[in-house]
Amino acid sequence: MKHFLRHMPRRLFSTTRKPKSFKIYPADEADSFAHHRHTTKDIPPTKFTDNLFVHRLPAFTNWFLPTATNRLNIQYLLAATQASKSDPLIPIEITTPQGVEQATLPFTAFLGYLSAPSIHPDSPRLYLAQHPAPSFLDEDVPQPFSGLGFTLRGEHQSNLSQDPSSLIDTDIIAATRDHEVDIYASSLWLSRSSPATNTPLHRDPNDNLFVQLAGSKIIRALPPNIGDALFRSLALSGRTASIDPRGRIRDGLLDPRESRVFDSIIWGWDGGAFKAADIGLEREIVEAIDSNMYETTVERGDGVYIPRGWWHAVRSLVPSDIEEQESGAVTTVVASMNWWFR
Repeated sequence: MKHFLRHMPRRLFSTTRKPKSFKIYPADEADSFAHHRHTTKDIPPTKFTDNLFVHRLPAFTNWFLPTATNRLNIQYLLAATQASKSDPLIPIEITTPQGVEQATLPFTAFLGYLSAPSIHPDSPRLYLAQHPAPSFLDEDVPQPFSGLGFTLRGEHQSNLSQDPSSLIDTDIIAATRDHEVDIYASSLWLSRSSPATNTPLHRDPNDNLFVQLAGSKIIRALPPNIGDALFRSLALSGRTASIDPRGRIRDGLLDPRESRVFDSIIWGWDGGAFKAADIGLEREIVEAIDSNMYETTVERGDGVYIPRGWWHAVRSLVPSDIEEQESGAVTTVVASMNWWFR
């Protein structure tokens, strides 16, 4: 049967259904999200809008100029670097027509690349991906969990110890603990506007809170069971050698062939451009993906909650006025922060 399915006419594998939209959580109820997450079974990816995070993260105003385009405040960032008396080396992904490589650059050198007035369209694209912001910028990106009703684990203990009353409502304690989280790591994602800025399909072992600082990105996601089935099918076909069994891709970058496979599956969805038979996927998996793909676009100030185990891919959106300027004369950046927590 598997052999038969893989050799059925390709037209039977075309997909045309549009992805589902992420649920948008009401901005005026954002501080109830922790309770909603705790009490909702199989919660799907959720989007936060209305500039919910802008006033909680100074990076929005400190790192970027107040212009229509997303331009870096290079003077602020260079001054912060100089004041720290350090110029840390940061890991960079370098994308060329031949593939993706990793290198390290001084932070100021990367800022120079981001702020250059133009780059040749065939020049390598540099991307700071999944790496903590330099420590001297930590105050610009404090964790924003309190705005969603979360408490960092251990904080409520200090508050309770200051309570002079010997009688503490155990229901309040239990509710507080239900909303507690531990933050495991945070990462900055920073690049010039380019369609080459993307993160292939993967899953995280912890919940993910993602905030868009500048520019726009599109996110597509699959439920754990659907993504797992897809991954197993690709692994059996030998198409995911660069990915470990947990779906992590940043420790070992995908080679160009693997990237094309994932791009075809995730981004070749609309208009039936993707043909599953080209990579040997079974019809049942294709139909499950077609029925369960989620999508959202995040702009400056938006945020997204992705539950642990959900497979997701991220791609930058390039404004049309920049896309038309092949010289790259308009210098804009795409920037995001995320926090992994449980």
